[in-house]
Amino acid sequence: MILINPPLDTKYPQPPLGLASLAAVLERNGYNVEILDANALQLSEKDVVKKAWSEDIIGITAMTPTINSAIRIARGIKQNNPESTIIFGGPHATILAEDILNNVPEIDIIVRGEGEETIVELCNALENNNSIENICGISYRDDNAIKNTPSRPHIMDLDSLPFLAYHLLPLGKYKLHPPHGREYPFMAMLTSRGCPFKCIFCSKSVFGSTYRGQSPERIVDEIVYLKERFGIKEIAFYDDVLTLKQKRVMRLVKEFEERNLDIPWTCEARVNLVTEELLRAMKKAGCYMIAYGIESGNQMILNNLRKNITIEQIKSAIVATYKAGIQSVGYFMFGSPGETPETIRQTIDFARSLELDFAQFSVTIPFPGTDLYDLYLDSGNKNTKWDDFIYASLKSSSAPVFETESLSKEDLREWNSKAYKEFYFRLSYIWRRFIGMRSIGDLKTNIKGFLMFLDMVAH
Repeated sequence: MILINPPLDTKYPQPPLGLASLAAVLERNGYNVEILDANALQLSEKDVVKKAWSEDIIGITAMTPTINSAIRIARGIKQNNPESTIIFGGPHATILAEDILNNVPEIDIIVRGEGEETIVELCNALENNNSIENICGISYRDDNAIKNTPSRPHIMDLDSLPFLAYHLLPLGKYKLHPPHGREYPFMAMLTSRGCPFKCIFCSKSVFGSTYRGQSPERIVDEIVYLKERFGIKEIAFYDDVLTLKQKRVMRLVKEFEERNLDIPWTCEARVNLVTEELLRAMKKAGCYMIAYGIESGNQMILNNLRKNITIEQIKSAIVATYKAGIQSVGYFMFGSPGETPETIRQTIDFARSLELDFAQFSVTIPFPGTDLYDLYLDSGNKNTKWDDFIYASLKSSSAPVFETESLSKEDLREWNSKAYKEFYFRLSYIWRRFIGMRSIGDLKTNIKGFLMFLDMVAH
């Protein structure tokens, strides 16, 4: 069996953690598996087809920006091997399963939601020529009719899953997006699933809203394994909100200390879920950067996005992070519901007023499966070019993918570029970055941040 991550035009390929988890459970159940990460290996779609078409079972992950590439790969494989079974999975396929099956006859089965238990049952059934109608969490074609089996319950005990199949990944090919990334090789980790918050721009099609987390002991066991077997020198926690359960994080940093685990790491957090005590402990355990989803400097926009945070909470979190000696990245979005030139100006001024080390500005993206996407469709946007649904990227001439009543696409592009220039082209900011350098790691971070700036304003 082969699992495919389709190619994506990016300078910063990320490890396909979902495929690595599927491969791990398949290997534990006796299957021979290969991961073909076309994104990291810079393979063309034709290259992927050549390498994969002879397999009996092909699994392809499908995020929104890569769904068209995944479909073209599926068609190429099926053309060369009509008897192969092609399985799609991932957030986009989960949300639009029936639409995909109706329009792409080359795809046989779609795995909806978390796939670890489903893929094992599927492979067992396919290997033994058994019916798949009683396997939960799949959609498939049966006599030209689309059938959806009941959704599979979420995996509650994440410690029961094996370590990811890191040995099947091209570890040296992955790069963190600036300004993250002090040491290489790095590895991303997802230690929890599910987010209870209700932001209108976030899709929960795979992991849902029910929070589940690995134990701190299990997390550190896996990091030690990564260091000892693969020489990993940095960890990026990609949990939606690592600090949701603060007692868990305090236990985690204590586990770092007790086991003398010396490795730099970064994470993402919400501004209303950090405290000074927690931040000091995280810093002591090796955390050097936290990215916060701030989104806007206007309270009305934050309320429209259902962020459930306040301007004062943002200010307090950034000050506390600065005091703890941890660098902060603020994520901001332009073009949200209710956005006007005045609210964008307010957001840029707010970003400049904070003690942020770095800021990343992007245009709001209405991903399928979100309430924002429903608003996007209600506005009459029926034709979608999925390849442009890439967060923080305005490279395509058709991006951003939508516009508001008061902000055209060109307006949004100009505001995005203006925000970068106004944030980074400040003598006070440049001086603070210069005098704040205390190590080679700080120098690397600053250089990477500058490269991020150049990349963004060049669009």
